[in-house]
Amino acid sequence: MKQRYRALLVTAALLLLSGCASHSNFIQKYNSWVGKDINTFISQVGYPDRTYKLPNKNTVYIYEESRIQSYPTMTLGYGGYYGPYYGGMTYGSDIVQKSCKLFLEVNKKHTIVRWSSRGNNCISSQPY
Repeated sequence: MKQRYRALLVTAALLLLSGCASHSNFIQKYNSWVGKDINTFISQVGYPDRTYKLPNKNTVYIYEESRIQSYPTMTLGYGGYYGPYYGGMTYGSDIVQKSCKLFLEVNKKHTIVRWSSRGNNCISSQPY
């Protein structure tokens, strides 16, 4: 009985973890776009935020995503100005900016030749 319960628990954990967003999935996803037409990419993802031409006549398409997230915090404190018996609680929030900037380099034939990214939130839940 314990072995069945353990197997069920491990299976559930693996299924849960397989749906998590990761940078590894992000890399696999955009590696799969290399060699494909940029117009297909645009039809699925949408128009880029910016483009610019390179000296080699290729075009770079830039997609940006940025958001600010607030996480509630609570702090307990004792001591301080009023002595060792004074205590208090404070409430606040931690604010984190998450961003990802995706660069797609496209040749004259509209084929994606390479890509790169910058940011602390370049993740994907699906590897394709």
